[in-house]
Amino acid sequence: MKVSNVAPSVSFGRAFTTKEQREYEKVQAQARQELNLDKTAATIFDFSVPSSKNDTGIGTTFSKDAQLLAGFLKSLCGVNAIQLQPQGEISNYVRSPYSSTGFSLGMHIIDLNKLQDDNYGNLLSSQDLNCSYTNRVKDHDSVNYDNVFAPDGQRAMLKKAYKNFQGLDSSSPLKKEFKKFQKENAYWLERDALFEAAAVANGSKDMRTWSYRDQNVYATKDGDTARIAELRSVRDEDGDNVVDFEEFVQFIADKQQQEAKKEFNKKGIDVYGDCQIGFSQKDVWTHKSAFYDNYEFGCELGGGKITCWSPAINFDKINGEAGELLYQKFNLFFKRYNGARVDAAWQLMKPLIAEPYKNGDGSDVFDNNGNKLGRKIDHQPNVPNNGQYIIKNIILKAAANNKVSSDKVFLELLGGNSYDSLDAVKGLGTTLIHITRYAGDDWGRVKHYEKSGSNKYQNMRPGDYIIGPGTHDDDSLIQQTKDNPSRARLLAQDLRLNQGELERSHKKLSDAVFAELFTTKNQFATLPDILGSERRINQPNVTAGNWSYRAAQEYEKQYFENLAQGQGLNTPDALSKAIKAKHGGHANGLTDKLDRFASILREKGPFTREEADRVYA
Repeated sequence: MKVSNVAPSVSFGRAFTTKEQREYEKVQAQARQELNLDKTAATIFDFSVPSSKNDTGIGTTFSKDAQLLAGFLKSLCGVNAIQLQPQGEISNYVRSPYSSTGFSLGMHIIDLNKLQDDNYGNLLSSQDLNCSYTNRVKDHDSVNYDNVFAPDGQRAMLKKAYKNFQGLDSSSPLKKEFKKFQKENAYWLERDALFEAAAVANGSKDMRTWSYRDQNVYATKDGDTARIAELRSVRDEDGDNVVDFEEFVQFIADKQQQEAKKEFNKKGIDVYGDCQIGFSQKDVWTHKSAFYDNYEFGCELGGGKITCWSPAINFDKINGEAGELLYQKFNLFFKRYNGARVDAAWQLMKPLIAEPYKNGDGSDVFDNNGNKLGRKIDHQPNVPNNGQYIIKNIILKAAANNKVSSDKVFLELLGGNSYDSLDAVKGLGTTLIHITRYAGDDWGRVKHYEKSGSNKYQNMRPGDYIIGPGTHDDDSLIQQTKDNPSRARLLAQDLRLNQGELERSHKKLSDAVFAELFTTKNQFATLPDILGSERRINQPNVTAGNWSYRAAQEYEKQYFENLAQGQGLNTPDALSKAIKAKHGGHANGLTDKLDRFASILREKGPFTREEADRVYA
């Protein structure tokens, strides 16, 4: 967070002084107790985290910068949980984290700066990091994937660290940690590394282009042992053993992930991993017998169209290989994180399985928007116990094995067969994810969920769900409120606000959307919505520009500037409105204090705490 010497008269977004911040945190705690709030989560993608030095063009929650950002969100917004998004391997061609690997972490989010530390064996030096890769990025507000995947990019830097790792004495602490990591992750580690060896041997990471034998190394549960032995000795263009290097990369990524979680937890912030139910080629190759040969998970696009988007596990083998794969995947997640967000959870209870259409040459069929098209198969799988089996006997069993309570399992039941899946999770203690983007009389409102009725989305207790304005696939909150002023009627009714004012000002409407979240126990918002950015994280079925949002390096300044313009989460304002709604629209001493702090945040003035301390000393 950089400090500016610009005079208060021309800066925007008044920051709290240190004294005011301390007072506010006490008032914020009182307000949270009054409203019986529990989890307030920020949805953060690794790539969105800013970098204060050695910027490679992409962020990571493994960094010290992520800890500073989390501390800022906790003190100003009451954030006590982070919903991370998938942290698996991607490429410059497949950038979506929801197409990443299920077990292996992505090398692109390893924090190179930490490799200078003693507890990493000083694998890199400051001179190593003063290079083109860390100095040529100019735009710090968008992800630069081309830089990350450049020939001299992240992989090249980790290769340098690997060579130094090889030179460490076998009795060094880091080498001992590595051996322990290999032993504890034997289920998946070597298999994932062998995929990379097979890719080198075949000259492509696209498994479909490999020799028949290499495509089917793990067609049986134990695998082709003779070919596995050969792949263990494959070397890359630098002469390095591929399996050894890949296992080293996973060790470093896992070590940094665990260290980051520990630091977040010290701040009182839980870390939730996002377990996508989709699978990558690497996952299919290493557990081929757990998948259908030609079927994929599908989704209805409307107009009779079905899109195929990921290899589908074979639900007929849920008591065998497929169930074991899912259990091991979730077991690893609950080792890595304090809880899990289960992406598209309805696909595990009421799956939609499709057969991809093929052209005459055997290639996949796509529409003009890039959707891979297919046919919904006639006989959809019947998951045991109406879908409850997988949640109860696999996911919650893995959670219990790692002492993770069921309320820290967030199930995304939005779209698809979600409504039909609700019966399967009743009474299991899991937390459902809901959004207010499409709020109306019969869905999407706090008042609707907690009201008695015959709709499955009713009769919920406040702790049964977590609610936010939208997910990573939705418009920004700013765009939502510009596009849909009709929401003013229900928000005015539920929060005891002036409907006309909300209809005339999308900024006041946005404040009301945030306030509604705090009328129930658990709430979340994406990082750009919290900071008041209009940028969108992902637009489904569009390739260009997605997965590229990064918070500004001077995010503190950006946040206060946006608040002064009526954008972003003004937490004291939201808490005050929620408390007034609870008491029939009436103010009290606590709301008066909150309103004073909300007013300060709207003032024109210093935009960092350090500068506010100087100005108001």
